[in-house]
Amino acid sequence: MAKRRKNIRKEADRLFKPRRYTRETVYKDREYGVFWYAWLWQALRPFLIFMCALLIVIGLVSSAWDMVYTGYIAAPDDSDASIQSFTIASGESISTIGTHLEEQGFIRSPSVFKYYIQFYGLTNDIQSGVYSISKDMNVFDVVEAISSGNAVNERTIRIIPGWTCEDIADYLVSAGAIGTRDDFLNACRDYEKYLGSSLALINANEEAELQKRTYPLEGYLAPDTYRVYLSADSDSIIKTLLTQNDKVYTSLFPDETAYDEYGNIVESDPDEVSGGYSLTNSEVYTLASIIEKEASSAEDMARVSAVFHNRLKAGMRLESDPTATYLTDTVRLALTDADTSVNTAYNTYRISGLPVGPICNPSKNALNAAMNPDETYLNENYLFFCAAEPGTGKLVFAKTNEEHEKNVAKYRPLWIEYDIKNSAK
Repeated sequence: MAKRRKNIRKEADRLFKPRRYTRETVYKDREYGVFWYAWLWQALRPFLIFMCALLIVIGLVSSAWDMVYTGYIAAPDDSDASIQSFTIASGESISTIGTHLEEQGFIRSPSVFKYYIQFYGLTNDIQSGVYSISKDMNVFDVVEAISSGNAVNERTIRIIPGWTCEDIADYLVSAGAIGTRDDFLNACRDYEKYLGSSLALINANEEAELQKRTYPLEGYLAPDTYRVYLSADSDSIIKTLLTQNDKVYTSLFPDETAYDEYGNIVESDPDEVSGGYSLTNSEVYTLASIIEKEASSAEDMARVSAVFHNRLKAGMRLESDPTATYLTDTVRLALTDADTSVNTAYNTYRISGLPVGPICNPSKNALNAAMNPDETYLNENYLFFCAAEPGTGKLVFAKTNEEHEKNVAKYRPLWIEYDIKNSAK
């Protein structure tokens, strides 16, 4: 044992004893031996091998994660931070929700979305409603947003002045507010169902034969912006619009019911515009709907109203293009004889006086114009108007048929050109 320790000591002395290096000794050490730091290399070599292997593994894992993240988890569009609404309907499965999210561009993979929710047990945390999310959110952010319980149970709908019942039905379907347009349009025909919900409709029912109208509720679905429940159906939406219309109605026609000495209601005469044509409340809505379709500014609405009042007083037909194209789906500025000769109870090229009912749902501005025509145009007896350059919304007015024909000859080629461009789109 002592001999072995002695040999080890000699070997150590040989390895670590300072030496004087010459060219020959360095050459021999390089050829047959090791440098003095060989022991350090022996100690570091396993560690360096381990670190190299670790870096390789990390690189492979990182590359794989980048591929998975980019392909399945990352935000679909990092540049789009705009907040958008996403609706989850009652009873929808996680798979269906994932499919809808992918279709609308909010996630990359419905499968990853589904597995992530199931893995973390979030299925019961996702409730129906409207959620605010954006396309720069990754799938984890989206899941957090729709499982947070911050759903909105209402939606915003906007009814535009001049829309018809059919326009409103199409809009509500596209907005996801109702299932089919037929449900809404059938409700617009069933006016008796809503008589108890609308003062304006009760009045119209007393003054006119609503059953003769294509849509008896036409004219009384007030244009405005509304907040309605996601669960709202055609019936509840119609009641909301009728309620708003009653607010407009009562502001225009305050209750001025007269009573005799015995407390009996005295029948009142139809409203009469000073210098204009006598109109019932129901006829105000009908005239306002035509004005809404013919003019775009409040100023022109009052002027168009004066023209129609003058024509009604003179016993002339209104000959309004929108009344001829109501319900025909014709969209042209330059109407043909065939367009203006359709046989309906709305076409004022064929009938005298006002149509059987409104041709759209007018704004309060149009209703005001129907009741308050421009005094100057009324007194100077303007009887004609037509569109000016297409796209400007401007109108040109005339007192005589000769002036009117000159205006039509001037602008009709522009109308035809405009129609051709639009039909080519």
